[in-house]
Amino acid sequence: SSVQPKRVAIIGGGLSGLACAKYLADAGHIPTVYEARGVLGGKVSAWQDEDGDWIETGLHIFFGAYPNMMNLFEELKIEDRLQWAPHRMTFAMADKPGEFTSFEFPDGVPAPFNMAA
Repeated sequence: SSVQPKRVAIIGGGLSGLACAKYLADAGHIPTVYEARGVLGGKVSAWQDEDGDWIETGLHIFFGAYPNMMNLFEELKIEDRLQWAPHRMTFAMADKPGEFTSFEFPDGVPAPFNMAA
């Protein structure tokens, strides 16, 4: 039996909402994404301001170890457009205001050994 297409409201245009809309459309349904802001992407969104500077929300990150996300990028044929930043954790030093320290995570070294490399 054939499934009747459903009209589905998706609240939020973040990564989850956009992925949900894509897979519902792939299944023959009719999704509509409702996003309060003027930019999609949710907690990983970025946009250019009036001066031309790029503003990144920066509230969330994702790593190449997220297979579902990487599969979605491949399905959308955008995996070659990702701009990977070096894997680095930076911390403010409480006893030295204005100074920072960081841990570098080299490519090709699996966790947890990459912290010691």
